[in-house]
Amino acid sequence: MNTFTSIIFIASPLLLITMGALISEYAGRLAMFMECIIGLGGFFCYAFTVLTGNVFFGVLISVLISTSLTMLIERISTKMNANMFLSSLAMNMIFSSLATLISSAAFGTRGVLYSERFTFAQTDAKIITSIICFIISAALIVFLRLTTPGLRLRITGSDPDVLESQGIKADKYRCLSWIIAAVSGSLAGCVYTIRLSSYVPGMSGGRGWTALAAVFLGRKHPLAVAAAVIVFAAADFASSSIQNIPFFSSLPSSVLLALPYIISIVLIIVVPQKKDVPGK
Repeated sequence: MNTFTSIIFIASPLLLITMGALISEYAGRLAMFMECIIGLGGFFCYAFTVLTGNVFFGVLISVLISTSLTMLIERISTKMNANMFLSSLAMNMIFSSLATLISSAAFGTRGVLYSERFTFAQTDAKIITSIICFIISAALIVFLRLTTPGLRLRITGSDPDVLESQGIKADKYRCLSWIIAAVSGSLAGCVYTIRLSSYVPGMSGGRGWTALAAVFLGRKHPLAVAAAVIVFAAADFASSSIQNIPFFSSLPSSVLLALPYIISIVLIIVVPQKKDVPGK
């Protein structure tokens, strides 16, 4: 497997997560829960695939449950006039704890879950899931840039009064943005679980936070955001590959594993940001 292919495999689910986060940011309600909904989606994918014996149903049920939970919390928070930023952060703890609780009750462990009923050919799984991730990511970009609901969603974040003056509820599009983010994050979690042929707690490995960094590094422009994802994917690949180089092999493994996050911080600091122009 060559370097380019490896980077593409790494980038595909990360791009899907990032597109979900981007849509929520356009709506003015950044989905801070992306990190842990990945794990929740991955857990439900494993659990229901083992239960039903069918990975398609496992993925479908996982996405439906993860998205429904997100929508439920969003609606309750909205009705209670809660701080949505804090609600979004709190969802990380809720999702993480929920996966741990159910895993302990249903499987008797809070650790790694594996089963003969949940085994996939690694290369085939990477190819198929990468294609699916890229197709859905492209569809989300088309939705965001070329459709009327996508335009309204972008206006929701920049000038919601325009929508309200036309009798269109901006709140509906804020809710929609979190639904899309939840679908993207939970589906990416299914991808990671399928690729590992097991559920591993903490398997998101900070990718949810990396996706949020890519949104701002790409200045919220879909193509620039996609380019940022490729950079982070390349850094992720490099962090595991350079361990075989004599000079880098002497460095602590923790430093090498932190390379993608170090690069993201440096890029956010170095690359200048500019104000967005409404409607663009």
